[in-house]
Amino acid sequence: MISYTLARVHPAQDKEVYKAIQTFREVKEVIITYGEYDLIIKVESNSLEDLDNFIFNKLRTISGVASTTTLLEARPQEMVKG
Repeated sequence: MISYTLARVHPAQDKEVYKAIQTFREVKEVIITYGEYDLIIKVESNSLEDLDNFIFNKLRTISGVASTTTLLEARPQEMVKG
């Protein structure tokens, strides 16, 4: 399953948080953004339980992560193309 987590980061901690997030095997891409959220994190997990573990026990424990919002991919891309 693919999901996207939007993260808010405390000021001046963007680089450290970005580097820490990239080390997790579940993370497929991290994008730095302007606006309400500081990062978009593409996550691949096998189940909701694995996603919960990633969000609560890994991502949210990083110093500098202020808050997160996670969006689950509704349909595989192959279904939408046709």
